[in-house]
Amino acid sequence: MPNETCTCCGTVESQRTGTNSETEPQTEGDSGTGAAPEGRASSSADRWLGDSSVTEATLPDDVRSAMERFFGDASIDSLEDWTSELRRRTGGALEVADLCHADGETDHWGELDGERYYFRCFYDTVALAELTSEAVEIHTVSPEGAAIEARTTGDGELATTPTTAVVSFGTAVDESRPPTTAPTLEDAYEAICPTVRAFPTRRAYERWATKTPVATVGMPLSTATAVAIELVE
Repeated sequence: MPNETCTCCGTVESQRTGTNSETEPQTEGDSGTGAAPEGRASSSADRWLGDSSVTEATLPDDVRSAMERFFGDASIDSLEDWTSELRRRTGGALEVADLCHADGETDHWGELDGERYYFRCFYDTVALAELTSEAVEIHTVSPEGAAIEARTTGDGELATTPTTAVVSFGTAVDESRPPTTAPTLEDAYEAICPTVRAFPTRRAYERWATKTPVATVGMPLSTATAVAIELVE
């Protein structure tokens, strides 16, 4: 979307039933390896991609189904399949002008060479670093208000504060709309952006995931550049 401000990125409406705060003191299992609360049928392990290559790991059935539904005629097993299919059908690798820029201040920004770029979607800050091959200071806010900071070098390395930070991925598909075999970048943003959020811990992500009507997976935020590299190269 060159020279345009993205207006299609929304939020996933959370069906919140508890009062747990993401900034609560860590207890046993809250360091990023704890068990998920009751909710979705799949276990927390099924939705965690931190134990293998995050782009090659097999996705849960409901995540794969949503991604396949988005394209209508694709076979998706992994995030690598998803990014390859997305690039092929939307015309190739992303450019900086294609990112989901905002025309005002947001909670999601990246600072590059002293200039701050505001985005409607958190993950665009990570993509910005990989597109420019430059260091980017990243700031975002989790769904319940916890600040997440990161610094990416532009060559695949990313350090986070807190070090236990996690990112979610998924695809929000409107079942009332027919799938398209030739999606635009706007279509992709509308489906992806609401599901890509950062969290201070794995447990915080899992609490959110069980209350969210869209199927997602989680992974350490420090590994998130792997997906961005697949999108931009």
